[in-house]
Amino acid sequence: MKDFFRGVRKHIGKLSAENLREQYELVADELARSEELLTILQDGVIRLDAHGDVIQANPAATALLGGDPASLLPDLGVPLGRASRRTVALTYPDARTLDVQTLPFDAETIVYLRDITAERARAEEELRAGATKAVQDLAAGVAHEIGNPLNAISLSLQLIERDPTDKETIQTCMQQVKRLDGIIRDFLAALRPHRPNLRPGSPVEPLRRCLDTLREQFVERKIRVTLNVPAALPAVALDANQIEQVFFNLLKNALEAMKDGGAITITLASDDETVSVAFRDTGLGMSAEQLAHLFEPYRTTKEKGTGLGLMISKRIVRDHGGTIDAESAVGAGTTFTVRLPRLERRVRELAK
Repeated sequence: MKDFFRGVRKHIGKLSAENLREQYELVADELARSEELLTILQDGVIRLDAHGDVIQANPAATALLGGDPASLLPDLGVPLGRASRRTVALTYPDARTLDVQTLPFDAETIVYLRDITAERARAEEELRAGATKAVQDLAAGVAHEIGNPLNAISLSLQLIERDPTDKETIQTCMQQVKRLDGIIRDFLAALRPHRPNLRPGSPVEPLRRCLDTLREQFVERKIRVTLNVPAALPAVALDANQIEQVFFNLLKNALEAMKDGGAITITLASDDETVSVAFRDTGLGMSAEQLAHLFEPYRTTKEKGTGLGLMISKRIVRDHGGTIDAESAVGAGTTFTVRLPRLERRVRELAK
């Protein structure tokens, strides 16, 4: 359109009245088509001048806002002269959710409104369905896992009935009850996650507490532990108790992967964005198929495991804004790496 007007202005002295009338009709037709296009759009389009006054608004904008855009738009706090995007919930005349975008256009601001009520409803329904399916899978897994220790307890009680002094059988019962308690605790932890209470700190402290807790088991299993900590390590935002739980799960997995001794190497490092803690063991390793399902509930390589420990660990790390991944090969051991965002990086991003 701008090129058209430039051409007319350049040659206007050479145009006859008839030529000018023809050009005017062409412009009028183009403007009419543009107006018609805005009218049939289902999404709202509003033009604002530099002062935020409405220059133009299509019928869809009026319908979506439930009234005159000139009077209702200020309540949305639309920024002028810059790009933005946010979601707004309206209650009048109908409850609806709008996707509101702004785009700078010369000295104007274009406001684009889209009704995403149905999309949000579908997304929420999918989330509910996914949560229900997850609970069903967890419940089915718990029912299956509980069956084995209950059968063992039932058989042991029958033996105790014949010989109440059989201490070995009584001990077996106690071990199975303890196993049941662990299954239930893991199940509840998976269903009732707690948001982390983030504080500035270092992963070194919770890591050392885990190593102290498991020290006797390392000695008993003849496992050598090497800890590599750099002289300076950036701070991270973490819930020390939850991160300790993650480290404990990873170290416990490494212990159980090495039946006849071995080595665990723990290496802490940092880059421009994260602080990482890598746990490398010399255990049996895992196949590609096992790695693909590693963080799923009740997918485990351990004889008495539930698979919930790694699932919970991944959720904890994700709630910290970090990642956890694994590398492994059969016969070559496994390496789990936890990455947490550096504190100053997190603050810088929030300040943008």
